[in-house]
Amino acid sequence: MTAYAMAALVDTALRAEADSSDSLIQRLVVQTTRTNLSIRATRQMRAGTASGKHQGWMTIETAVTPAGVFSWKVLEQGGSERTRDKVFLALLEGERDSWRTGDRDDASLTPANYEFTPLPSSRPGQMQFRLKPRREDSKLVDGILTVSPDGYPLRLEGKLAKSPSFWMKSVTVTKRYGRFAGVALPTVIESVADLKLFGRSTFTMRYHYSEVNGRNVALQATNTRD
Repeated sequence: MTAYAMAALVDTALRAEADSSDSLIQRLVVQTTRTNLSIRATRQMRAGTASGKHQGWMTIETAVTPAGVFSWKVLEQGGSERTRDKVFLALLEGERDSWRTGDRDDASLTPANYEFTPLPSSRPGQMQFRLKPRREDSKLVDGILTVSPDGYPLRLEGKLAKSPSFWMKSVTVTKRYGRFAGVALPTVIESVADLKLFGRSTFTMRYHYSEVNGRNVALQATNTRD
């Protein structure tokens, strides 16, 4: 085989790989920017410092209407009132505002928010991308995204592109996804923050879906693989 022929084969293989990655990213965008969703779920939230101080927890019932109205009801709660007010309720109020204004797109897994660089995956049937945020934004993650062959997100892990507060030195995030009624939704969000005054702090939110787009998914297992 001549050097020219070898170069042509390599060029063809690289082009095919690039086309495959672009196609996968396009499918990912479709799966993670769906609108007119109807979702009901229960969430369990827990947060506190590594020293054991400011530990708080809350179980809530949430609902999203096709019109983008997000609401919640507290089922149980306990521990630090400050954590419940400043962390859990603040997060829920921010999510409600994002649904109402459409700002959820600012954090979506799209080329408008990220540069996607394909990486070799160590797990058969999965593909990984290095995500580089296109701007410093506390809603974006600088890290690694694992995707299924048909374009559904499985896991996102890395550091926030910008600290959400002066009091936080850095925040590491792990977000796991599942598939419910054909919709990609988060199942677990975990974060570890380095606080200037209190040291290491952890946050966990687990989702238990009961209904997605009118379909009962309460007993449906997620497709998240670790």
